[in-house]
Amino acid sequence: MLIIGIDIGGTKIRGILWDGKRVVRSRELATPKNNEYFRKKLVTLTDSLAGQNPVRAIGIGAAGIVERTTLIFSPNIPYIGDFDFRPLWPRSIPLRVDNDARCFARAEFLRGAGRGAKSLFALTIGTGIGRAYGKKGKIIKLKEFEYPELWEGDYQAVRDRRDDEKLASFLGDKLVPLLQPFEPEVIAIGGGVMEHPGFLQKLRAALKARGVSGKVRRAALGRNAVAIGAALLLRG
Repeated sequence: MLIIGIDIGGTKIRGILWDGKRVVRSRELATPKNNEYFRKKLVTLTDSLAGQNPVRAIGIGAAGIVERTTLIFSPNIPYIGDFDFRPLWPRSIPLRVDNDARCFARAEFLRGAGRGAKSLFALTIGTGIGRAYGKKGKIIKLKEFEYPELWEGDYQAVRDRRDDEKLASFLGDKLVPLLQPFEPEVIAIGGGVMEHPGFLQKLRAALKARGVSGKVRRAALGRNAVAIGAALLLRG
């Protein structure tokens, strides 16, 4: 079954057409600046991805607080509040919505860096810090991870100084208390900061120096990870 997966971010929206094994096609557009265009662009995106194929199901991953098909609040899209995606498409089309970090984790756990592991902690390190955890092939819904960490503003200040050694040390101090209660077998890390040359090695060393025993790996699915994880919401 062909499924559309959508990754909604503060600056871009990325969509894929997923056939259950691979990405058939993908599209990306800038996140609109107001509610009206946001609605229109989402419908246009799904039509473009489907092409001549009927839309069978849609999965959406978005940053923020999610309840059923409603995005209650998104820290990256100021005009979003209690936004229900359900009215955008006919009710005959199954629709699932989840937090973007959980979608990222689901994709990496089932298809990427955590494939075959018993447990995984996923991190996206970019504008903010996305966190999600899964075990035995399932992502656990931890509502507290939908909210920003109290230290996220400090993280952004350190990141903006462009000193990767200090950033790795800062993240080592802040991330270890998040990781320790879960003792994950694999820690999959993605996000824009991972594009800094050598940063994964610096962060891996900082985590290991603070007692983290899990395997620290770069996320494997690249910019499609969240959209793939959204499509996998409909996998059964």
